[in-house]
Amino acid sequence: MEQKEPMELGLQLLKDINIVRHNEFRFINAEFGFVTSFSKMETTIFKIGQPYRLQEGRIAIITNGRARVLINLIEYIFRPNYISLIAPGSIIQIIETSQDFDAHMMAIEHNFLPVSGKEEFFAHFLQRKKNLLLPLTTTEQVQIENFITVMWDVLQEPVFRKEVIQHLLAGLLYNIEYIAKNKGQSESSPLTHQNDIFQRFISLVNTYSKTERNVSFYADKLCLTPRYLNTVIRQASQQTVMDWINQSIILEAKVLLKHSNRLVYQISDELNFPNPSFFSKFFKRMTGMTPQEYQKN
Repeated sequence: MEQKEPMELGLQLLKDINIVRHNEFRFINAEFGFVTSFSKMETTIFKIGQPYRLQEGRIAIITNGRARVLINLIEYIFRPNYISLIAPGSIIQIIETSQDFDAHMMAIEHNFLPVSGKEEFFAHFLQRKKNLLLPLTTTEQVQIENFITVMWDVLQEPVFRKEVIQHLLAGLLYNIEYIAKNKGQSESSPLTHQNDIFQRFISLVNTYSKTERNVSFYADKLCLTPRYLNTVIRQASQQTVMDWINQSIILEAKVLLKHSNRLVYQISDELNFPNPSFFSKFFKRMTGMTPQEYQKN
C-alpha cells in the first residue's frame, strides 16, 4: 500500500471546495489563503481535540468569542481583539471554543512575500519557531481591520491582483511588527531567564523529540546540567522535562495515527520505539486508549 504523509493543513489541501459549506467566505490559491469568517464558512476539517500540522505560517485575527488552543504544546487563549502569528510547521490542537468563536485567518506560503531578507522579516515565525499572541488597542484594531477590508475587496476582483495582495500583506506584517515592538518596550517585566530557558527548551522538544528522549541531550543543547534544567522547567511549568518530551511524542503519534495510512508498527518505528508493544503500552499509559482505539475513535 502506498503510504500517505501525515495530513498537513496546507494551501494545497485547503483549495478543495468540498471541505467547507460556504466558499464565499474564503479565497485560496497555491500561495495565499484568506478566510474572512472562520465560523460562517462551516469547515469540515477542524475537530475539537484533534492535532494538525500547519504547513504555512498563519495569521489569525480573533473577532468574536473565545478558544483554547495548543500550539506546539503551549496553551493560548484566543479572545476578541487579539492577533496571533503561528509559525510554519507548528502542530495546532483546538481544545475548546465558545459557540460564537470567529476569526479572520490567512495562510502565507513563505516565498509569497515580496521582500528581501525574509528570514529577518518573519522573525516571529522563524526564530525558535516562536509564536506570537498580541492584544490590540482600539486604534490598532481599526488599523488591522482596514487592512483586512482592503485585502478582501481586492480579492473579489475577477483577476487575482497578486502584487497588490503581496504588498498589502507586507504592510500588515510590518504593522504587526511595530505593534509587537511597542508592546515589548512598554512591558514592565522583560522575559525572565527562567522563561527564556523554558521557551528554548520547548522549541528543542518540538524539533527533536521523535529521536531524542534523554534529558542530557536537551541540557547539553542549552549548556545546562540535567539537574538544573529539570529544576527550571518544573518551576516554569509545574511539569518535568520528561513530561514535555512525552507530550510531544504523543502529539506526533496522534497526527500519524489520524492522518496517515501507516500501520502501528510503522509509526512505532518512525517514532523510534524499540518495538510496537512498547509503543502501544506507552500510548495507552499517556492517553487511556490503545493506538488502534484512537485511530477508530
